Amino acid sequence: MKYTSSFIVSALRETWYSLDGYCSQLTPDQWEQASDCPGWSVKDVLSHVVGTERQLLGETTPAPESFGEHVKNEVGRSNEAWVNSMRPKSGAEVLGIFEAAINARLDLLDAMSEEQFDADSWLPVGKGSYRDFMAIRVMDCFVHEQDIRISTGGSFLAHQRSGRIALDHLLAGLPYVVGKKVIPPEGTTVRVEVLSRSEVIGSVRVRVQDGRAAVVKETDAIEDAVLRCTFEAYLFAAAGRLVAPRYLDDGSVTFQGNEQLARRIYENLGFVI
Repeated sequence: MKYTSSFIVSALRETWYSLDGYCSQLTPDQWEQASDCPGWSVKDVLSHVVGTERQLLGETTPAPESFGEHVKNEVGRSNEAWVNSMRPKSGAEVLGIFEAAINARLDLLDAMSEEQFDADSWLPVGKGSYRDFMAIRVMDCFVHEQDIRISTGGSFLAHQRSGRIALDHLLAGLPYVVGKKVIPPEGTTVRVEVLSRSEVIGSVRVRVQDGRAAVVKETDAIEDAVLRCTFEAYLFAAAGRLVAPRYLDDGSVTFQGNEQLARRIYENLGFVI
């Protein structure tokens, strides 16, 4: 989906300002406690967000140090280098750096034209436009805001703009999950519904045909399995978070039809880099 530049920037502003306000209330102990993002404390999560925005401001990535087992690829190594560089700082210090970085980034983004947003850009998953890259940044920052909130006893906050972009991107990964990770038999059709306050806010139907999984539009297709879950449960599962399995036991995830298949889809949702 193509979002206007103003929508993307307003979505970043929405989740950045919300994250800033929430983090300003954290205690020293909360900053240092483990998050549900593997290998990182709450402070580390914000340090990662800060590091990416500082890199986009033209700062050089710090020299790499030792990496934990949670680092799996080159993107992860770059992320960890920024996180490592800020570990000696207090949470309040990292928050101050975050505030300076997002204000500088918003000034730059507000001044960009639609043509500049359409320019070619590197993406974590290949090539695309700068618009695509910033939409991914919205998703990443939204997910990390929820990491911090849930890890410190807060509640999930599905913002109107950043939440919409995040959900669209996370639903777009379903054909990969079904076709490459779950691998059901040829002809299988599954549907995933994401709910907020019992209202369906996202629904995708995927069919395996000719050895490939793809989104299908037909409403009369016979569905072999249906997975329904809350936005919170879907997000943390798609992001591969440690907290995801708990939603299988609290009513946040339900199955219809082939329950074993629907459960396998949920348990294999993790695909975000």
